[in-house]
Amino acid sequence: MIRQTKHIKLLFSAYLIMMINIALASFTGSGSNDDHLNSKFSLKNLNKLPKNYSLSSIKLSQFQLKGSQDLSQQRTDNVITIHSIIRLERGNTTFVYPYKYKVQVPKFKTPTPPSFH
Repeated sequence: MIRQTKHIKLLFSAYLIMMINIALASFTGSGSNDDHLNSKFSLKNLNKLPKNYSLSSIKLSQFQLKGSQDLSQQRTDNVITIHSIIRLERGNTTFVYPYKYKVQVPKFKTPTPPSFH
């Protein structure tokens, strides 16, 4: 009987030590991997990331367009350059893409009344 309680106490203490190790491991992460990811994808390094993407490669049938917002407009002669953002959703995921497009405005000549002879 005494031998059986010793085994139960020993198993319980081993189980308790194992649970404490798991709890501590869940709160402390491996900092080396997280630091590498944070330095690679931080806002400081945003302008170093490649910007080679196009909205033509996106299959718009898979997304739901939730809106767009114009951020700024620049006008030079007969060309207007508009900077905006587009918000697309698929399920619980929202994608926000910057979008820049140019509109060429033709010169408009003011009409004159017809001349009478």
